[in-house]
Amino acid sequence: MKRSIRKLKILIYLTIPFQVLLSQNLKKETVLDNVIYIEDSIYNSIPSLPRLCDNITSLNKSHVDIGGTKLYTEIEGEGIPIILINGGPGGTHHYFHPWFSKLKERHKIIYYDQRGTGLSDFNPESGYTIKQAVEDLERLRIKLKISKWIVFGYSYGGALAQYYAIKYPENILALLLCSSHPVFKSEKFKSQQQKYISTQEKERMDAITQKALEDKRNGKLNVQAYLYNVALNGDWKRQNFYKPTKEEMIRSVLYEWTNDRSFNRDVSKSMRHLDFRGAFKNCPIPTLIFEGKQDLTWGDKKPEVFKANHPNAKYAYFKNSGHKIFKDEPKKFNRTLLNFTRKNKASTAKSIKKWKETTNKYIQE
Repeated sequence: MKRSIRKLKILIYLTIPFQVLLSQNLKKETVLDNVIYIEDSIYNSIPSLPRLCDNITSLNKSHVDIGGTKLYTEIEGEGIPIILINGGPGGTHHYFHPWFSKLKERHKIIYYDQRGTGLSDFNPESGYTIKQAVEDLERLRIKLKISKWIVFGYSYGGALAQYYAIKYPENILALLLCSSHPVFKSEKFKSQQQKYISTQEKERMDAITQKALEDKRNGKLNVQAYLYNVALNGDWKRQNFYKPTKEEMIRSVLYEWTNDRSFNRDVSKSMRHLDFRGAFKNCPIPTLIFEGKQDLTWGDKKPEVFKANHPNAKYAYFKNSGHKIFKDEPKKFNRTLLNFTRKNKASTAKSIKKWKETTNKYIQE
């Protein structure tokens, strides 16, 4: 009898959709568990896995010629358009999958890779700047024949989104800032990314780095394998709340950080003079800020300091999220976003014009 019950339990378990099991984040290991895991081996290569977007049949994929370069773009769904701006500088659209597909019933979701990253054109001869990225984004809007859209900026993408909002506020229905770069300096923003990495893990990662340097001298360096090895040995704790699976780590190093060699350096340099303190004091654009309690990219006080620079914004706080809130608490994230976009109305042309007259100074070089 007991054996039959046990078999029945196993059968029931096997009928649960795999996606449901993956979504039960509360049962997964987190950085707060302080588990130390040292991998026995150092891998010289990693297996190839398909891009997540390869298996999403609803995506309309294309390379959009915006004049002078082509941007890789994916579109799914119907309704008010939302443009997703990824982080970095140098990340790609890949980590937005599959999380934003849930919104396609209410919104047209637009994914894209910035110039010099992912599947978009690389143009090293012209260099890369945040100003260029803003103009590329505006040309993409025009090319897609979208009059106005909701702008979602994640991490560094939040900096790009804020810059775009200052330059082209008349084209924005709402501004969504998730784990956003604040675009001004403060001691309260000091990173905590090493907080949960143990001494043993640091020593192991140092050994992996030394091997990588030796491989580089010998012309044998596999950068993706190096990133995978350090991720396995604790580096995942820098920007994740929940421990990623090995497959997630592999996809991350294969597809989430692919860019032209000078991209990060060039864009970071182009941002050094920017200081948006006070820029959004009277911003009329409906704005929603998403912050995760466990986001170690910034200091503990970052959310309140950043919110103070957007006094008119709505604020959503996620207690069980790190940097990728849309992945860590997807149901709450989607519900919060949809409630906001459903209830908010676009700003008047008069209020936009008045605000724009006061903000041009923030983006002058």
